[in-house]
Amino acid sequence: MARLSRTFAIALAVSCAGFTISPSADAADPSAPQLLLPIGGGYETTALRTFSLEVAARATGATVDILVVPSSYGDAPEDRETNLRQAGTRAAQLDRECDTAVANSPLSTRFPGGCTATLLTLLDRNDALNPLNSNAFRSPETDGAFILGGDQDVAMQVLANTPAEASMNYAASRGVAFGGTSAGNAVESRSMGAGYTAAGYPENAMERDKALIFWGDDPSTDQRGLIFGSKRTILDQHFHQRGRFGRLLSYTAQSVERYGGAGKLGVGVDYGTGVAITNDQTISRPFGESSSALMDFTTASQPQWVGPNQTLTVRNVLTHLMAPGTGMSYDIVARKASVNGEPRTAAKPSALPALTSKRPLLLGGGQNDSATSGALRAFVGSAIGKGPIVVIAAGYSSGTDSSAALASYSKAIKGAGWKGSVTTKAHSTGSINPSALANASAVLFVGGDQQNMPKVLQDKGFVQAVKVATTKTTVMTDGAMTAVMGKDYFANPDPELFDEDAAIEAFRADYPVLKPGLGIVAGYRLDPYLTEGYRWGRLYTGAKASPSAISTGISEKTALQISGGSGTVVGERSVVTADGRSARWLPGSNGALGGLDVYLSTFGPSARVG
Repeated sequence: MARLSRTFAIALAVSCAGFTISPSADAADPSAPQLLLPIGGGYETTALRTFSLEVAARATGATVDILVVPSSYGDAPEDRETNLRQAGTRAAQLDRECDTAVANSPLSTRFPGGCTATLLTLLDRNDALNPLNSNAFRSPETDGAFILGGDQDVAMQVLANTPAEASMNYAASRGVAFGGTSAGNAVESRSMGAGYTAAGYPENAMERDKALIFWGDDPSTDQRGLIFGSKRTILDQHFHQRGRFGRLLSYTAQSVERYGGAGKLGVGVDYGTGVAITNDQTISRPFGESSSALMDFTTASQPQWVGPNQTLTVRNVLTHLMAPGTGMSYDIVARKASVNGEPRTAAKPSALPALTSKRPLLLGGGQNDSATSGALRAFVGSAIGKGPIVVIAAGYSSGTDSSAALASYSKAIKGAGWKGSVTTKAHSTGSINPSALANASAVLFVGGDQQNMPKVLQDKGFVQAVKVATTKTTVMTDGAMTAVMGKDYFANPDPELFDEDAAIEAFRADYPVLKPGLGIVAGYRLDPYLTEGYRWGRLYTGAKASPSAISTGISEKTALQISGGSGTVVGERSVVTADGRSARWLPGSNGALGGLDVYLSTFGPSARVG
């Protein structure tokens, strides 16, 4: 179509002439399959330009014409003017990025008029009920649509079962490509993730009913995604960035119970990142700054919900990381990944290595310095003898931090029911040797920052003390001390809790800084602070860097207890393993790690591990 100015394009959407555009067989490319382009968040240049080129590849006419839908922004009347202005800014940004992308591509000669991104007035339900506000979806000149981020619940309250949704559905069926970011991602699957319940957070999302999902089985309600959204997948957004593996595991596990078989495929799309979903049959052409995760329950055990909070326990969920430039694609119907068009058959999952210990050993995930910690109470309950419980702090960045940790854990031990004495020692004030533990009823080793642990392990006396303690008495570790107990460990600086940038970085192929561990827990690599620390990326990048060790993430306020020949989860949350022994790794062109065939297992309180 003839190019409109951005201002006039927006004004046209707000106050267009009172007529309805008839359906046309020429909308976009009517022979093109249905295409969804969900983006996991943000408005980053690479993602917007790739979206634009996907639209341009099937566009007709002299311009690439994209409609922008702001329904996720909120429908409060007092915010209407502000929301329209902000949405207009995003539409103008998309217009610019599309112009640049097309002008610098082989498609430039096909579209001498560049791009037009038109904001539609679809902020509240009255807008969506007025066909004039969405008639542009029925125009033969419309090539693509982009749904802005915000609140997916609000978006569907605005759009569901309205002329606007009907027109969007028509456009999708006629080859118009639909993309969206964040909430605009979520609405692109019929079963729509709706965030968390009031008591839900990333750290407890694997507890039943903490992660909220609208299944969309009844299209007459607004508790669903778009009517033309993917019916075979569940999309999630800001995926690596906000530590949402637990949430999507919960969604997909519940879909197994609801629909039978392998349930729906979980698709977690990270910030600034997207994928192409074609005809609800294939996922391909990953793009953007990071990677996306796929979760397939075909090989998994039947999900169970265990412990007082009904925490998900399931073995061998087959997972993949799709990164740009890897040649990866995925057949949703057959549940099979391919590389450069060659299907790959995943190796069958293997049993996890046995977990053995001569004496009770509790490997804490951090934050067990509370009298209410179930893990700490289990440790205190296992202490035998009249000697003291000895608490040793190592790897802290300052003496002040070390002293504070010793005081906190000592107080918690008393509060957890220990009637005897508590002795504290700081590695920073002098070497620790086995003789210091001779009469201990139990020993608790607490660690500060994992980047400080290589220096600690250079102390042969300290290393010997740890090894002797684990053969003579009950031992618990927490924080960075848990990490060093396995085959190897991450010596990267500890990220702050809920650090979104660090969470994304951990999925980069060059992220791991691995150092040899003590090897007390053979065959495993251990990492604490899994869920509040958003450390899911370490499970995967660690598995690539050291595939013979099972990546194991331990949540806060939780421990993996090894006694005799078995391991059991104690405490409040989860232990998660990632088995990459048969994986194929494909580093992405953007530096993100891609990979096929990593088996993810999650264990709730009282569940057996190994």
